[in-house]
Amino acid sequence: MTRDELNEILKEDNLELDEIFDGIDEDFFIVRAVLKYDSRAIVYSEFKFASQGNFYFSIKALQALSDYANTPIEERKPKPQLYNIIIAEDVVTDGSFFTAWQKENGLGEYSVNSCAEQHDLLHDDDFKFTVEEIEDLKSKVSEKQKQIIDIGIVEIEETMPAKIDTKAVPF
Repeated sequence: MTRDELNEILKEDNLELDEIFDGIDEDFFIVRAVLKYDSRAIVYSEFKFASQGNFYFSIKALQALSDYANTPIEERKPKPQLYNIIIAEDVVTDGSFFTAWQKENGLGEYSVNSCAEQHDLLHDDDFKFTVEEIEDLKSKVSEKQKQIIDIGIVEIEETMPAKIDTKAVPF
């Protein structure tokens, strides 16, 4: 469970993870009341929970706290938002193929693939870009290509629709 996922659940009980002691850098975290930042609701350390004050927790929040405590630290970190960079969509074949930017084997090089399928865009990591990777790509191309990249950025959601909604130019 990530920090953000836990915070979404805790929000329902007017609680949140401490900004500094959030369990990301070490196996220790503090949960605070949203309205009273100086009051600690729970401190988790060394496989023990210590409740402080008169706080009530829903079953869902208690389960989430337990799940978070049992999640390895590396997996608690927020997952970066990923994007496809789609240049065009083949409308002749009913949108079966896209022209999109892709990464070249993690070497910091990029190319344009003119026959990417929707499955590739959603499941092949070479077609998924973080904000930092997009900025790196833009630093290596012309001004016109930067504009095309900005137009073609499509956010990848965890539950993607059956058809990618693009701003791509049909070809």
